[in-house]
Amino acid sequence: MAVETIISLMGGTGGSVGIVVLALFITGHIVPKSRVDEIKEERDEWKRTAENERLRADAGVLAGQIVKDVLGSLSKKELS
Repeated sequence: MAVETIISLMGGTGGSVGIVVLALFITGHIVPKSRVDEIKEERDEWKRTAENERLRADAGVLAGQIVKDVLGSLSKKELS
């Protein structure tokens, strides 16, 4: 934003609105669309990572249950 634009916003009828918008932009409450897009991409990446971790955990639990069942059946056969 050019200095002339800032000055004209402050002097016109929308001066107070311009000052508020500028203050919000400087403090980070208003962010550019490109930054919002970056944040969305990052969020989607975290979601994919979490889903992959869930799938790995589910596979690990399933493998553990299978091993438990196999060992249980082998020990029952040895006792008979």
